[in-house]
Amino acid sequence: MPSLIEFLRWKPLAVGSPATGLSLTADDGTWIKLQDFKGNLHVLLVFLRSLDEGTGAWLRGLDAERSRFEALDCAVFGVNTSRTDALRAWRTGLGVETFLLYDPLALAARGYRASGRVAPVCRDQVVLVGKDGTVRLAERGLPKVDRLLDIVATVEGRDPPPPPPPAAPEHATGDGQLRTPGAPAAAVRDVASADALALLQEADSPYLLVDVRTLKEFRSQRSPIARHIPLDELPHRYQELGQTTHLVFVCQGGGRSASAAEFMTSIGATHVVNVLGGMSEWSGEKVSGS
Repeated sequence: MPSLIEFLRWKPLAVGSPATGLSLTADDGTWIKLQDFKGNLHVLLVFLRSLDEGTGAWLRGLDAERSRFEALDCAVFGVNTSRTDALRAWRTGLGVETFLLYDPLALAARGYRASGRVAPVCRDQVVLVGKDGTVRLAERGLPKVDRLLDIVATVEGRDPPPPPPPAAPEHATGDGQLRTPGAPAAAVRDVASADALALLQEADSPYLLVDVRTLKEFRSQRSPIARHIPLDELPHRYQELGQTTHLVFVCQGGGRSASAAEFMTSIGATHVVNVLGGMSEWSGEKVSGS
């Protein structure tokens, strides 16, 4: 009989199984789509539970071998649920060039079984996706970097390249040899309540107001023109909105709506707006009840 811990954690994906699709925003604003790498590069996805000192030290070690991974036609990305500004600040502080991808609500992590069944957070796990789009490695934890290099070399059918000669440490510049495909992701606009209302009340306005609070909060007080999809249901229900452009997100204070807005841009949405202050500072009409 499986233990409670085993029940709450998925087993890693089986080697040889098709890789789950992935479309996320990197900390530099680039839109990363796994499909763009198929047939050209292997992709090593490193799901990171936290942005702490221990994880940072491991990532520095991985980044120090970045040129060797690139020599084996392998792109490397870290994945975490922190917003892009936090990821960018952490990466800059570490002085590394390995891009970090924003995974709102751990949606991608769940697809790769790198998240718990309950809490929407990443768990430390590495997944290697081959050029053919299949899983070549799926393992919990953060393994030794030399071992990862050996595995990638085996998949590529070549010997691991020799270590690069020692060089003076450089601050991350984001202009390394291996560039990521895709266009920059659309930026989320943070606006005050009055500006959001102006967008919504324009003649023939294409904008749609989406309230991502809980049902209890929504029924307590809301805008009469708002559509309701709770934040934790958005990844599975956003198609109900009927559009992925010209969206205005609101919550109670502006935090959850910001996550909703960034999730939508991570899947390619454009003209996405977040209402600062949320319904707490909403200056438009409010109604309550079912």
